[in-house]
Amino acid sequence: MRYLLLILFHLCVFTSHAQHITGVVLDQDNEDPLPYVNVALVKNDSILSMTITDFDGNFDLEVTQKDTYVIRFLFTGYKHFERALNINDDLNVSLGKIKLESTVTELEGVTVTAERENVNMTSEGMSFNVDSDGGTDMEDIISSMPSISMDENGEVSANGESVVILVNGEETDIENPLEDIPMQLIDRVELLNNPPAEFTSATAAINIVLKEDVKLGNHLRALIEGGSPTQHKANINYSMSKNRWSSSINAGYRHQEMNYYRENERLNYNNNQRSSTRDDLYKTTNYHVNWNSTYAFSPNDKIRFNVSYQRKEQDNRGDENEYLFNVVGDPNYRNNYRTILNKRNSDRIRAQLNYDKNFMQEGRKFQVRLRYSMDEFEQYNGNTTNTEYLLDSSWKYNDARITERSRPSQNYFVSVKYVHPFNDRSVLTTGFRNSTTVQTIDESFYNLATDGSQTERGAGKQDTDYLNQRFSGYTSWKYSFYNDWNFRAGVSVENSKVESNIVQPDTTFNTNNNFWVINPNFNLSKKFNEKWMGNIFYTFRLTPPSDRALNPTINDNNPLFISFGNPNLSMQKFQKLNIQVTNQQEKVSTRVGLFYRNLTDGVERVYETKGDTIIATYGNIVNKHTLGTNFYVHWHLAKNQSLILSADVYNDIYNQRIDETLPTSEWMLSGKLTYKAKFFNHYRLRVVGYYTSERIEYNGTVTPASGVDISMSRYIANRKGKLWVVAQDVFQTRTWFSKTRSPQFESTSFTDLPSVVRLGMSWSFYGG
Repeated sequence: MRYLLLILFHLCVFTSHAQHITGVVLDQDNEDPLPYVNVALVKNDSILSMTITDFDGNFDLEVTQKDTYVIRFLFTGYKHFERALNINDDLNVSLGKIKLESTVTELEGVTVTAERENVNMTSEGMSFNVDSDGGTDMEDIISSMPSISMDENGEVSANGESVVILVNGEETDIENPLEDIPMQLIDRVELLNNPPAEFTSATAAINIVLKEDVKLGNHLRALIEGGSPTQHKANINYSMSKNRWSSSINAGYRHQEMNYYRENERLNYNNNQRSSTRDDLYKTTNYHVNWNSTYAFSPNDKIRFNVSYQRKEQDNRGDENEYLFNVVGDPNYRNNYRTILNKRNSDRIRAQLNYDKNFMQEGRKFQVRLRYSMDEFEQYNGNTTNTEYLLDSSWKYNDARITERSRPSQNYFVSVKYVHPFNDRSVLTTGFRNSTTVQTIDESFYNLATDGSQTERGAGKQDTDYLNQRFSGYTSWKYSFYNDWNFRAGVSVENSKVESNIVQPDTTFNTNNNFWVINPNFNLSKKFNEKWMGNIFYTFRLTPPSDRALNPTINDNNPLFISFGNPNLSMQKFQKLNIQVTNQQEKVSTRVGLFYRNLTDGVERVYETKGDTIIATYGNIVNKHTLGTNFYVHWHLAKNQSLILSADVYNDIYNQRIDETLPTSEWMLSGKLTYKAKFFNHYRLRVVGYYTSERIEYNGTVTPASGVDISMSRYIANRKGKLWVVAQDVFQTRTWFSKTRSPQFESTSFTDLPSVVRLGMSWSFYGG
């Protein structure tokens, strides 16, 4: 008993030196409690202990020795606060109310004088800052990006190649982040020369960086837009947040109708010649609903759930008048009068679960993404051709040729990513991704008579069970040297498996493709001084053929044009080397680069004819070298005026073409000139002119559209509302010319693209 009392005495003496420092952390403006504030006990810049506030803002920090300390309070969106404290007795210490001053830009009722958009050149690419009031429009930013274009459907591409859209450097579960994220929440938008290692198929990346110091509260934003040709658009976004969770819902509707006029001439060798005109009406309707909810277990552990539904309806109708005369043989000239109908409806339901773990060490994080979606796709293609023979004025009335297709699929996706900074100069990123698609395709082909009777056409019916599975692992290492050198190297390894089981009435056959892909890349940059910087980056990419190109089943969009796959395709090999020098001044910023690209075993279509129908299949038939230069100039004409010029000048050299009459080498220019101005504190003007010269392809040449776009916007009601007008192709110069040649025919086509005018407005409501 005596020894037990002695032990208890010593325990009391020992614990008497363990004291508790308590208090409550509040917002200085409204005295709301602040959860998840980091509270640290500091001595000589060393952290001795740390805790975080609970959901009521309370904290309890333990100290074991008498001394003089600093209590440090750190919280994102608030000014750092420190308080000296002297522990000289055995009593617990209560600090009472600690009030932190917010550095947050409140969304409600704020009036900010707009400053000129700031463009920064970085070793990774370019950074476009959004005005502090969120006034910059996403189209404004995209128009300033070199080699990047956005079409009328909101699709973004880089010289015709794919671009991945990221949010805070990560893949997003938002269906359309360029439209669905309010500009008030965006800090800057980055154009990255090379996408992160996990995105092997993209040429470039656009990264949306969100603000860290914005209190969402309750926010409702509504948008409507209309125009000519028929354009209707509506979108509503509501977001809300509380202590542990935030949630948002986005719903949208879009409908547009576009008329296209086409002319085509085709010479079938040793057969006939055709000349046609065609009017097409394209109707597209989109609906989407997207719900996101985020729950915070702690400041460093968050889970996010997303559910979305999207429906897309396409109705394309065309009328074609075709004049045909024989080159040799029977001189029975004739006119074909053709009606074309193509309808597609698709539905997608998707659910995604995100888990993000941020560790106490600065920058170390762990991320998991799980996604499942179900897709439904229905397609109806049909055309009817009635023929007038001019020699004897006789007529032939054809039954409609119909293709019907149902294509339901299930999609599974999982991603795991880990980021580990070893120190302030070295960061390692590793992870893996798996994407699996299981699809069933039911197709039927028949002729439909005017009395409703059906006759089988071709195979009559075809069923396909289809599997596409891709598994990839990747790693990327970034290191910063003391002498302003930065080095980044990455590699991804992917296994791509594509299988199909095809059943026709009289035959069954299988395809089985398995590809191993290794894609390395590196980037080396040097900051010479505050104004000059240079970088060099290299990437090598193996690209497996698409599932449609591999599957030898019919996938025609129109029965007059049938494209078959080729299961014997091999991978495309692509490499790119780019050297750039950047100079950033107060008035003028410039970037000049040299690049070399090489494409080996490129996949292109090989065309043939069978009667009225053009038949194409895929082949590894392209070897191409590209050497060129790109430059970018951003000139601040005045405080609120900018002139931006960007261009790519390059030469494509083909090792082989379809015949000797097509050029194997040609210089091309892709350029864009943008003028942007802000005036009277509320108005913004943007004028964009773009030009692309003729480019060569394996089977011919293409001259893409060129034109001028103008937009004007104005803020109303203390910047809660915005009005805008956009005119696309104001001088009606957008046209497409293409020439195609095969061993059996040659053709030229011309398409007139319509001008578009859109009027719109948005309004934002804010709550506490």
